[in-house]
Amino acid sequence: MEYNELMQSFATKYGLADLQSDNGTVVLEIDGMTIGFIHEPATDSVMVVAEIGYPETDVSVNLASAMLKANYLFAGTAGAVLCQNPVTGAYAVMREYRLVEHDPKTFEGALEALLNSADQWKGVLEAMNETDAEDGEDAEEEETDSSVPDELSPMPAGGFIRV
Repeated sequence: MEYNELMQSFATKYGLADLQSDNGTVVLEIDGMTIGFIHEPATDSVMVVAEIGYPETDVSVNLASAMLKANYLFAGTAGAVLCQNPVTGAYAVMREYRLVEHDPKTFEGALEALLNSADQWKGVLEAMNETDAEDGEDAEEEETDSSVPDELSPMPAGGFIRV
């Protein structure tokens, strides 16, 4: 499927204006998240990036640790990559989709899974930010659990089985 056809089908389904762009990039606001679609002609794919927010300074280490653990084997990301925009500092969920593997229906399902994952991580970020704000600046330092939240980690704890 062609990128412009896929984006037009997406726009029609959700009652959006024409989403075609001159440079292959479309940016939308969906459920309070900024979502970017970037066409990669060299690989005939579309990169979808969903920004989940900005961590508070004290939260970023714990959140980054949780995100790195979730990235391992895509255990808590539904096949996406958790990352930070080096320009804006926003944390994001990102995934590349090859166009040859998707029609409008399969792309819609894949995009829904990505946005659900992004929404869960947005909730994690917001909860960490709220906890940090409630603790206040004068609170004693406590060790914060930086593990992947249970609902985002289908992988069992432990290492690989060696044979």
